[in-house]
Formats: sequence, structure tokens, C-alpha cells
Amino acid sequence: MIVKSVWMHPNDLGKSREGLQKVFSRLAKHGFSKVFLFVKNSDGSVIFKTKNPEVRFAMNYWDGDPLRDVVRVAHDFNIEIHPTFVVFCEGNWKGWNTPSEPSFWLSKHINYVQYNKKGEPILRWADPARQEVRNHESGLILEVVENYEIDGVQLDYIRYPEEYEGCFCDYCRETVRKLYGFDPKEITQPDYKLSMWIQWRVQNITGFVEELRLRMKSKNPKIKLSAAVFKDYPRCITTVAQDWVNWIEKGIVDFVCPMTYEYDLRVAKYLARNHRAVAGKDATVYEGIGKRSSQSILSPKDVFAQADAFVKEGANGIVIFSHSSLEDEDLIELDKVQ
Repeated sequence: MIVKSVWMHPNDLGKSREGLQKVFSRLAKHGFSKVFLFVKNSDGSVIFKTKNPEVRFAMNYWDGDPLRDVVRVAHDFNIEIHPTFVVFCEGNWKGWNTPSEPSFWLSKHINYVQYNKKGEPILRWADPARQEVRNHESGLILEVVENYEIDGVQLDYIRYPEEYEGCFCDYCRETVRKLYGFDPKEITQPDYKLSMWIQWRVQNITGFVEELRLRMKSKNPKIKLSAAVFKDYPRCITTVAQDWVNWIEKGIVDFVCPMTYEYDLRVAKYLARNHRAVAGKDATVYEGIGKRSSQSILSPKDVFAQADAFVKEGANGIVIFSHSSLEDEDLIELDKVQ
């Protein structure tokens, strides 16, 4: 049976627990079995009652604990909840060539900000090479693992920035210099130095996933770990240091959700074919469909056509981006997916 799931933002939950019944009954009626709910946003805020005083709670209007309420109602409808965490991105995007705004936590630890090659701070991105940053991100995740009856955890933004090349802070430059004998800021051509620097960045991301997996297993080995990943593998290795196929090979994620947001069916189909080929026949892959995204706006017929193509290319399921864009006509079309 094909798995139907959806990415959901906090605004999709309404203003109180009373509205949750309507949200989840609608999804259950159309055979959705998983919800990937953003519980840590790109601005660094969260929708659960964290003990971290430097992290802001985003839903003060909610009477009680929104995540606990969501888990209870979703489980009543046999829908799994996989809290989704924006990792390493810690601030507000302000547009290209405009300084971004750091999260409340990152503004308190501005020395953990990434720097681009020009020596300018990338103010919404924390440096994954810093153990302090990794501890902050994993600490929030483990709070949820320990305190909520969730079914899984999903990682998003588990990579380096796409808007700038990073990180060229003094700490990263000195670390690479000690390891390899050169300054990454002085790389001028596509040679072995560039390759070594890329692999160092890759290991910073993969190392975080490995560390988190071990810590999650020690808390609750039943909880699944997944990631929302770039569609352009293996190019994303060199651009954002995200080697998600290696995560599958290492067994440190249970499944992946490539964000295959495309307006052209043929392109989407061939991307899905590539994902199955590189992930291997035994990997669990849920293809992401961009109903409404920065890269795609789809009609209900388009949504069905892509879902059908993804299943035929070997996907184990689909994930719709996002819940707020799902119309009744989309759900009716998705009822046809086998």
C-alpha cells in the first residue's frame, strides 16, 4: 500500500485544540498515514514547551501544549506524527543580497554564525562544524524524543546554505588548515583541495546525523529518523554538503523524502527514477510533491500525475508540500493513487 503523507506548518493547526479533529479527520478520510509537522521553524522558534530559555515558543495563543495535543488527536485517527526540525538554519530570510536576521538563540551566540568567502556573516545559518551548535540542535530534538509519544523525527535544512558558500569563519579556516595544510578561503581552482574541503563539510553534516541517531536510540530505539533532502543528488554533495545516499548506506536514517518539487512531469519522473537508482532497491523513499512551492504550482490533475509517476518509478510513498495548499480536489485525485 502506497504511503500518503504531508508536510504541515504550525499555522495549519488552527488556533486551538478543537480544530485538530477537523484537520486530521480530513486527512484520515483520504488515506493519509503520516504527518511531518514543523516543530522547529527556520526562525529558530519551536511549538513545544522547551526548557531552553534562549529558544522562543511560537504558539503562545495556544491553551496548553500544541504538540502534545496534535500527537493525541493524530493517533486517534491512526496517523503518525513525525516532528520536523529545521536544523542549522537559525534566522529569517530577507532576500538575495540582503542580510538575514538571526534567531533569538543565534543572536545570543553570534560567534557561531557562518561566514561566506567574502568574510561576511550569513546571519541565519549556524556553523555545523561547532560542537556547541550541534549540541543545541540535537538537544531540542532529544527533548521531544524524551517527552512526547511521537513516531519519528525528520530533519530539514540538514545541510550548508544554498544562498552562499560557507563556512569561512576563522574557526573553520583554522580547522581545515590544521587538518589538510591549506586555507579553504585561498582555494582558486577545482582541484583536490576543493574536493577535500567539500568532503570535510560533508562530514560535518553526516557526523551530526550519526551522533543524533545514536543519542535517539539510547532514548527510544523505536522512533524513526528521516530527512527531507535535496532532489539533485549527487550535485547536492558539492553545493550544500548533503550526502543523503551515504546516510542510507550507513543505516543512520530510516527513510528519506526528496523534495522533488517540479512543474514538469517528465523532469519529476526522471528525478524519481534517479532517486530509486542511487538509494537502492531496499531503501524507503517518499517522494515530495510541490503542490505549491517556490519551484512548482500544480493543479489537482498534476498532483495525481506526479504521484502516479512516482509510484511507478518505485517510490514507497509521497509527501505533499504542504498541507495549507491541499484542496479537496487534490485529495479526491490522490484517492486514485494505488
